[in-house]
Amino acid sequence: MNDLIIEATEFTPEIYFSLTQRKFHFKGVSRPEDVIKFYNPAIQWLKELEQTIHSHVDMRYTIPLLHIEFRLNYFNSASSKMLLQILQILKRIKEMGIDLVIDWYYDANDEAMYEDGMDLSESVDIPFNFHSC
Repeated sequence: MNDLIIEATEFTPEIYFSLTQRKFHFKGVSRPEDVIKFYNPAIQWLKELEQTIHSHVDMRYTIPLLHIEFRLNYFNSASSKMLLQILQILKRIKEMGIDLVIDWYYDANDEAMYEDGMDLSESVDIPFNFHSC
């Protein structure tokens, strides 16, 4: 699969998915005008990965671990719903035998961002590693 790279803008985060590096990240601000249109490429990419792993069971041995980083300064409620959808796909990938390491970075003075990460972690029942910056 090709890498997915979406450049950050004033209103949208950088999204970087690299299967060869086994690293995915979201970085910046997420308040796109059309949240579905913005996040659709990432969701479709992950669904394709999910289907590929499902059809090639041995991939869990070649991709034993995926590292996901969230370095968001702000995201609106519509973005939260899309992040939850992304995490639900990642949970299904995890259930197929691929381990996930999810790091959630937040400003030490931003208790709301920490709590948002906790809520997302609990919603999909996947533990996050929390890092204050």
